[in-house]
Amino acid sequence: MTALKIPSISRSGILGLAASFGVFAAIGNVTASAEPREGVVGAWSLVTFDTDERGGAFKPRFGQDPVGYLLYTTDGHMAAVLAGTHRPELKSPSGSSSTEEQRTQSLANFLAYAGRYDIRGDRVFHHVDVSVFTNLMGTTLERQFKIEGDLLTIRTVPPEIWGSSNILVWKRA
Repeated sequence: MTALKIPSISRSGILGLAASFGVFAAIGNVTASAEPREGVVGAWSLVTFDTDERGGAFKPRFGQDPVGYLLYTTDGHMAAVLAGTHRPELKSPSGSSSTEEQRTQSLANFLAYAGRYDIRGDRVFHHVDVSVFTNLMGTTLERQFKIEGDLLTIRTVPPEIWGSSNILVWKRA
């Protein structure tokens, strides 16, 4: 029978290996843990959608009283649909009976996308699979979020869809 040779490992090698496992465990807890996801799971109704005008001023993105829903599932899917209530009439299915200006204004005050999401710390990442804006498909939108009671506040971070930071407040539906 031959003797099993165990390679010698230095103390720094063992510590380095242990640190690697610690890093992997920490990463696993941030990305794979269901706990952070549990807080956002469900349906949220849009309360406000404001543009951060810098210097502390805010301007409604879709005018007064925007409407919308944000949905998060337990298995990591999400969908967002937002609209201004003042949009011009746009008749379905093709909108061809509406004027070009009506179609443009209706689309300028509407946003919809869906895909998967994950949470890392105070950030939620929306991985867009389908969107009214085709250039968003295949992208990831990073959002900073905070939950207080039945309110979810989301701040967009660069790159921005409209070129400026937005703050959205949602109420649990």
